[in-house]
Amino acid sequence: MKKLILALFVLVLAANSFSQDKPKVVEVTGNATIEVQPDIMNWDVRVQDDDNNMQSAVNSNESSVSKILDFLKNQGVKSEKISTSGLRLNKNITYYDAKVKKYTVTNYIFFSVGDINMYQKLADYFVSFDNVYINNTTLAYSNEIETRKQARINALKAAKEKAEMMAAVFGKEIGDPIMITEEPVYSYFNNSLNNVYTSSEFSGTESGQTFSRGMVTVTAKVKVVFSLK
Repeated sequence: MKKLILALFVLVLAANSFSQDKPKVVEVTGNATIEVQPDIMNWDVRVQDDDNNMQSAVNSNESSVSKILDFLKNQGVKSEKISTSGLRLNKNITYYDAKVKKYTVTNYIFFSVGDINMYQKLADYFVSFDNVYINNTTLAYSNEIETRKQARINALKAAKEKAEMMAAVFGKEIGDPIMITEEPVYSYFNNSLNNVYTSSEFSGTESGQTFSRGMVTVTAKVKVVFSLK
């Protein structure tokens, strides 16, 4: 019995010692978002031909891709900003729909433009083809790296301000930061346009405008642990 009491006494002393040695801290997160006007537009265009004759589908696809590449270069799009997936050939097998063609040939064209005002001109050109579809366009900002750095600084300032406010409620002050980590932020630029159309969906408007630039956001999130004085 004496041994048991002694053991419990030792455990209590150890627990008290641990609690006294544990540093007093405040842990906070800081968030910051910067809105900027995008100046880059990334395009994803699909050229697709369906035909019962494989060679006819290939010829049509290659012809359309060649015309599009020439058009883009004539519009001042740099060659290094353009890439293609290459021909992809699928043989379609169906037992219930006679309208489905035997072969499908596709090629994807990816490119970026620095003049977002070109949107309407490019879109109008693509929809002039029966076999061209705009899969997606996304907006980005050329000075993203520097803007993200500033967002991190703003997030750290926000974390410090929050920690100071929380500590002051209990009559305390914050000391030096003990730990600083950056939290994951998913999708700095999540501006897929929701007004993109394909050739089969297009119907012109009186103004001919189907695009609005809008803004993109750069976000940073940090976690900081400060000591308490």
